[in-house]
Amino acid sequence: MHLSFAKDRWSTGEFTYAYSRRFEETPVFTQRDEYVESLADPAAVYGYENISFVTAEKVPVGTKITTRCAFFGDGAPLILLAKDLVSDSRGVLRYGDYFEVVLYKNGINVWRLRQDPAGKPENGYVVWHKRLGAEFPVEEGVPHELTVQTAENTLKITVDGSHSLTLRTEDLFPAFHAGIDACEGINRFWSLDVE
Repeated sequence: MHLSFAKDRWSTGEFTYAYSRRFEETPVFTQRDEYVESLADPAAVYGYENISFVTAEKVPVGTKITTRCAFFGDGAPLILLAKDLVSDSRGVLRYGDYFEVVLYKNGINVWRLRQDPAGKPENGYVVWHKRLGAEFPVEEGVPHELTVQTAENTLKITVDGSHSLTLRTEDLFPAFHAGIDACEGINRFWSLDVE
């Protein structure tokens, strides 16, 4: 599945908007000529829109996800692997058990998030644990290619073809909804490939 986010060249089709249980807001991307982006939102928890766009159906382990993206300031475009999508009382698709592979100005972080009754209600009972932090400079405001190749118990992560690392993930789901998320700042996405 390939999506170009250029104006008038994409639709939801095999993908859908979905939202972490951490946030009440349900924004959608702002369309520009060649890309979509998330914006500042002073009413949102972190002051920015948090937007997820994922496959409507689950894809199996072995799937490769690639996005061409950029960030500004503390923006953090990421690849998302969500175990399930469930409609909330408003009919909004939500997820609470997921992985995030995050690109930001200081490199890559991988987070494991899940719902836990011991979590805080203001975070949607979602708790998180940092699985990996790999530090290297990443230039702000220019497009980067972020790829996650899934395999049994493993995520292979590549940035711009020059930085590559492998993380053992024994709790990786056998199938998941794969896509992108715009987090903690202004983020731009030019394309998304799930194959």
